[in-house]
Amino acid sequence: MKIALVTDTYYPRINGVSASTQIFAEEFSKLGHDVHIYAPAFPNQQDEHDHITVHRFPSWYLFFDPEDRLGKPWADKKMVQQFIDSKFDIVHTQTPFTIGGPAVKWARQSGAKVVHTYHTLFAAYVEHYLWFLPKALTVWYAKTASRRYCDSCDLIITPSTEMRGVLKSYKVAKPIEVIPTGIRLERFHGRDPKRYREIKGYGPQDKVLLFMGRVAEEKNIDFLLRVVDRLRKKVPNLQFLIAGEGPAKKGLERMVEELKMEDCVHFAGYLSKEDWRDCYAGSDLFVFASVTETQGLVVTEAMAAETPVVAVGEMGIKDVMESGRGGLVTRLDENEFHDAVLRMLTDKALYASKKAETLPEAANWSSGAMAKRMIAAYEGILSKK
Repeated sequence: MKIALVTDTYYPRINGVSASTQIFAEEFSKLGHDVHIYAPAFPNQQDEHDHITVHRFPSWYLFFDPEDRLGKPWADKKMVQQFIDSKFDIVHTQTPFTIGGPAVKWARQSGAKVVHTYHTLFAAYVEHYLWFLPKALTVWYAKTASRRYCDSCDLIITPSTEMRGVLKSYKVAKPIEVIPTGIRLERFHGRDPKRYREIKGYGPQDKVLLFMGRVAEEKNIDFLLRVVDRLRKKVPNLQFLIAGEGPAKKGLERMVEELKMEDCVHFAGYLSKEDWRDCYAGSDLFVFASVTETQGLVVTEAMAAETPVVAVGEMGIKDVMESGRGGLVTRLDENEFHDAVLRMLTDKALYASKKAETLPEAANWSSGAMAKRMIAAYEGILSKK
């Protein structure tokens, strides 16, 4: 099968869409399919994939979001024509913007079937990024634009059952299947829990809580800081590590200063692959309070590193943590979350049982299994006239 994965955001930009695109591309290639990725160009990018071709469109710098780029497919008509002439079987868009949007038209011109993964709950994000406009207007636009784009495709993929429910509430008419990304378990082979702790200066007596992800408003990291502020009075040697970058970092750093938490809160920024793996493995507990996650990728990654989880059970996290294995799930309530973390850090029997559940639970979310499900979904729409 000849597959084009089209995205407005890709490496070196680090986020869930980039990770999902790369993971599926690699798994499709392992299954023998011809895979091409179309994405915006970034300064100093390096595309080194075996058996996967990455095509980069010219792009603009975004002054309001310097981590991202705005693709300009109209500036490279030769590549657009090459896309159409390639006669892909499947064009799978990951985003609906300046590259993902026109790709639907290119696919129709070439006779390809169009699949779209609805990764992002845009209606929940607009109030953070378009705060200067009336919320009712931006939410209405996000829902309307989402419905129109989804209905221009042949099949919609959502990473969670709750996200499928959201799209149904938007009255999306096209078929919707739930297929999470899954995780590459082999990335955690050879993990060394002690190595990263030693790099950060954490001793055996330290209890390390970890947040891993984009440092943005919608991740509710301020919620976690307030919980940690209460916990440090009860848990000796408590440390909180925030790994990642994003627009909310400066505000969170000010919050840390105001709460006088500099001695127990640390910002790690972006990590190398080895540090990323060992950071997960070297933490005592992964904590996550976002309520906009379309899939619980970071939660399954933590479990693959044998690190138990305490998370707010909303959206994709609810699906991943539905079994209750590998950690504890709470509502978006500081008292409830505080109590769950405290139990995990002080009840040795509970902690040991949850830690023992992490690896078997992570295995249920492997990327290989999810890729086979996606290929089956492709075959289903290709079989229809």
